[in-house]
Amino acid sequence: MTQPSASTTALVSRTGRLQRFTIYLGGFVGPFSAQSIAVILPDVADTFSISLSQSAIGMFVYLLPFSAMMLVSTHAVRKFRPRTIICCAYVVTCVGALTCTLTSSWTVFLLGFLVMGLANAFTLPVLQLILRQCVPPDRFGSAMGVYVSMQSLGLLSAPLISGVATLLNWQLTYLVAVAASVWILVAGVPDAAPAARMASSGERVRWRPTLVHIATCMVIGFGVFGMSTVASVHLEEGFDVDAAGRGMVIMCGGLAAFLFSSLLGRLADAFGPNRVLLASMSVTVLVLFLMPVVPAPWMLAVCWAFAILCAQGVQLSVNLLVLRAPRGASLLSTVQAFRFFASSFTPLVLFPVYGWSVTWAFWFPALAVLVLLGAQAALIRR
Repeated sequence: MTQPSASTTALVSRTGRLQRFTIYLGGFVGPFSAQSIAVILPDVADTFSISLSQSAIGMFVYLLPFSAMMLVSTHAVRKFRPRTIICCAYVVTCVGALTCTLTSSWTVFLLGFLVMGLANAFTLPVLQLILRQCVPPDRFGSAMGVYVSMQSLGLLSAPLISGVATLLNWQLTYLVAVAASVWILVAGVPDAAPAARMASSGERVRWRPTLVHIATCMVIGFGVFGMSTVASVHLEEGFDVDAAGRGMVIMCGGLAAFLFSSLLGRLADAFGPNRVLLASMSVTVLVLFLMPVVPAPWMLAVCWAFAILCAQGVQLSVNLLVLRAPRGASLLSTVQAFRFFASSFTPLVLFPVYGWSVTWAFWFPALAVLVLLGAQAALIRR
């Protein structure tokens, strides 16, 4: 048999690296789109001649259908090749982003935004399934760490890019999503088997750990990822920090996650996801207890950076544990969905608590994480 030439081997290697980069780029698009209007709601209201409260509906129009579809998205694609799903989803994303870029109607904008959220409900878990199959098992944690870093980059860069775009036209922000979608469609992602073929027919779901992982995602979504609004209000009322300063502090969380999530992935490869999970949850509890009592904004920024980084460490570890469990490929999106559901309700639940006690607005989520830390530790001992 003829051996492949060195040039052919190098080409295959470059193609593999390019397709892995495409997976990581897909991790960037969803969070970027979701946060695209988070800091420019007044500009959105002016563009469409609506009230500020009406413009805030846009966040729910993206997040709630996205979360609901995440409950079933990996189940719905069990019989289809992941690459086919990704291609369809990014065609839809491209159409939705172009709609958001070009429309002058608030209703049509919401429709385009909703379509992008629904598409992301498929791309988020399915890209991770593809990554699992194209990376050696002993390096999967590192690869997932890079994926999480790109998600953090999307969260970090969206407010910056949309803010700069307001100088010309904030709707041009969605051209970034269009360009990324076109790249993904042209470059392609590695082929992989449908989720139904990843598990043997005799495997059964282990419901006890699955339910604990779901609860862990819920408390991390509620107690950390959804806490940015509470932290921002505390900066304003507790330290008299202006809007620019509050944005810089909140940005520290995304920056820390972008810089160090890949390190968490390497630690998961080296020491196992269980240890990273317990360590991340422990640090999360500590910094949530510290946040309402630190005496300076820069200290709050450090605490927030650790909180977001460790929350990403928890999510990364849970993803790895779910994917390694029986039927994990079909459960991944369901487990992750509860994080987004919980984070969307954080302001609704904690603002009344904040009005009663600033301290307990942070300590209540800390206690919730502490309870789940105990549940995870007990699960690991079993």
